[in-house]
Amino acid sequence: MRSPLLAFGALALAASGCGVLSNDADGADGSPVATPVPTISGVGSLPDTVAPGQQPLVMLTRPVNEDGTSATLIGELATGNRILFIGDSILASTSSRHGGQLCDVLVPLGWVVEVEAEISRFVDFGNKVLDRFDFPELTPIGVPPSDLGDDDWDAAVVFLGSNYGGDPIAYEEELREILARLAPRPTLLLTVTEFRSNWAEVNEVVKRLGVELDNVTILDWEKIAQAPGVISGDRQHPTDAGREVLAEAIAVTLGPGSIGEGDCLRSLFTDDSAVNGGGSSSTGSSGSSGGGSSSGSNSGGSSTPVTTSAPSNPGATTAPTSPPATDPPATDPPATSPPA
Repeated sequence: MRSPLLAFGALALAASGCGVLSNDADGADGSPVATPVPTISGVGSLPDTVAPGQQPLVMLTRPVNEDGTSATLIGELATGNRILFIGDSILASTSSRHGGQLCDVLVPLGWVVEVEAEISRFVDFGNKVLDRFDFPELTPIGVPPSDLGDDDWDAAVVFLGSNYGGDPIAYEEELREILARLAPRPTLLLTVTEFRSNWAEVNEVVKRLGVELDNVTILDWEKIAQAPGVISGDRQHPTDAGREVLAEAIAVTLGPGSIGEGDCLRSLFTDDSAVNGGGSSSTGSSGSSGGGSSSGSNSGGSSTPVTTSAPSNPGATTAPTSPPATDPPATDPPATSPPA
């Protein structure tokens, strides 16, 4: 059984938002190998030093197991290169209709990317996305049948829990159903930022399912997001640079797509009306509605799942003296959380 704790490898994101990724092996001491490799659209090798004036926002190393052995990447487990993302406003902000970071990073790595994420969605949204194949009548209005495709994804990423109703049992039931429907596809599951104390309940469920389910890998976003400048003043939504960090961290965990060329597919779920307090087409269950939420921003499993987190060694995580100028300053969160 492999340890559930991983470190990251060969990724550094500078404050300018320019990330670099290496698929080379690390040295015996865990440091990145300095031998240069070809770059593809900004994806390449970790430089020996960061360019002057570009202090790293987050410094990560290639994922490894706790015993130091190389971790198995999602791309090595998948039988193909089509990947489905399911999430709320945090993932939506990286979709092609907003920032576009996910496709920018993953398409050059050979992934065919489909991002289904909307603002203010609770965990039950994941099953609504999957329902569109089992129940075509639930397809979003205005989407022609020719755009539906099929459920031939080879891997999946699920990032739901930032909108949490305070019932961990109901949350776990919904999440279990999502993961069961995605199995046996290798699935990356993300923890959430604990901007309120009971959001730790979400992460407890996520990590427990990661240990239990063979096809699930855990990306510990809550740990990565602690680096200054990654999260905005609401302690929940990524800054512009933070969205780059999120996309690059996912890319490091996925690795290259197994076969074929990459592509950025059209999203079918694109209702972001809740950003202005509008209605929601997805209604949460007792474990997935009510309580805190967040609003959007435009700005095959291994034998044991693994948790990926930012390295804890000194100097591994650094930040600019202040977040990018376009991001809001860090402030106390509002009394009631905005929807995610």
